[in-house]
Amino acid sequence: MPPVIHESSQKRWQNWHQSYTQKLELLVDVWNADASQSTVPGYIDTTVGLQGLIQRALTERLEIRGLGGGWSFSKAPATSGILVNTRPLNYLFPAPRTHPDHPGRREDLLFAQSGVSVAELNHFLKKAGKSLTTSGASNGQTIAGAIGTGTHGSSLETGAMQDFVVGLHVVVSPDRHVWLERASAPVIHDEIPQKLGAELIRDDALFNAALVGLGGFGLVHGVLMEVVDLYYLQAYRQRMPLTEGLWRAFDQLDFSGITLPGPQGLKPYHFTAVINPNDMDRGVFVTVMYKHARCPEGSTPPSPGSKLTQGDSALEIVGVLTDMVSELTIPLLSRLMDRFYTEYENVCGTHGELFTDTTTRGKAWGSAVGVPLGRVRETVELALAINRTHAFPGLFGVRYALPSKATLAFTQHAPMTCILDIDGASSTRTKSYNRRVWQRLAESSIPHTYHWGKLHELDGPAVRGLYGEARVNAWLEARRALLPTPELRAAFANDYLRGLELE
Repeated sequence: MPPVIHESSQKRWQNWHQSYTQKLELLVDVWNADASQSTVPGYIDTTVGLQGLIQRALTERLEIRGLGGGWSFSKAPATSGILVNTRPLNYLFPAPRTHPDHPGRREDLLFAQSGVSVAELNHFLKKAGKSLTTSGASNGQTIAGAIGTGTHGSSLETGAMQDFVVGLHVVVSPDRHVWLERASAPVIHDEIPQKLGAELIRDDALFNAALVGLGGFGLVHGVLMEVVDLYYLQAYRQRMPLTEGLWRAFDQLDFSGITLPGPQGLKPYHFTAVINPNDMDRGVFVTVMYKHARCPEGSTPPSPGSKLTQGDSALEIVGVLTDMVSELTIPLLSRLMDRFYTEYENVCGTHGELFTDTTTRGKAWGSAVGVPLGRVRETVELALAINRTHAFPGLFGVRYALPSKATLAFTQHAPMTCILDIDGASSTRTKSYNRRVWQRLAESSIPHTYHWGKLHELDGPAVRGLYGEARVNAWLEARRALLPTPELRAAFANDYLRGLELE
């Protein structure tokens, strides 16, 4: 049965965080024909439906983009042509048959249709006794959208979300769709792509480029990911003075100079900080989580229904607060933080129970820069110095991720990327503050990259300078290999890619 394709009369689309509004020719909602159960025939029929939409885009000379959760602040998912709402596509297929050379367990694989949200994944996996290794602080994104822009968590043991992905099913033309894996690490049995009618391509360079593809490699229809056994996180949040010892923890992940909250002698699985640059005298909020097979005795479960939860980062805090007040000023931000963002100890839950946000909207404005360990203090002090002369109503967040194999991942720095989030109320002051930080970083010697799903003002030369000529050329070469004609490359381009000279 063909999928249900509904053409909306809507000619303007606004992203979730309301950072822009896009004019478009057509917004299309796509549902699987049988939405009640995941079936291979239904999935195949939806593939054919997506191919038909690509044919229409080519015939009418329109761009076409897949829309995930609309969570990105940037215009990565925007298009003036056909915007395909894939959120209703939520089939899940556990434990596919594996390749003979795959060393892992079959039960650690999960195949998800592109529209499955991170929240849905958490719910499904918990019932199966499994878990994601990491995710962003919010989980309203779809899996395809999250990996396509390089969404990260803050696990000291894993990379960003694309780094647990081991296979991609991408619809690239009206008569072609492909299954991508690394040649160095085949995962799925050859018969699975054959049953889907997909061309099987095992190529490390192509797979690594398509992982963080920014929507430019085709319509991602399915994602094969490796998951892990269900684990629990014992969480603590404490306000700590910004001592030399804490600076060393931020800069080197060296915790020897401080006493972290929680059980002593255990290495943190998750380490983050939220810094109010206008309230430094009272210290910074440090959140630490320890990984366990089950919750330790005496711990308490996360509190449901609170405005801010244990796993919220700077962006979620600002989003909640700007949703509560008409104008977020610097003094009001500090007062609201005192009321709603408080210390806690010995709270324990699954990954999905601690990182739960799917509703925070607010009039927030967010950017994120990635820098290597050893340059973290320098970067934070640069941002603090600018705030002293040009204060803005917002927060910094400090999070970490291991380097990614994805070609254009912004979490590429070795041995670890520190992500400095700069999130504030959507105001002229916040925007001008961020631009000053970006300019100072560009003038500095600090290696840095920018989160594709948050706000930045990169152009082609800046992308090549920050990410490297070799990475950019490899990404473009892979895109040309997968989309061999100018017409196809034009169909899957948009103003965002053209501005970055990645079309």
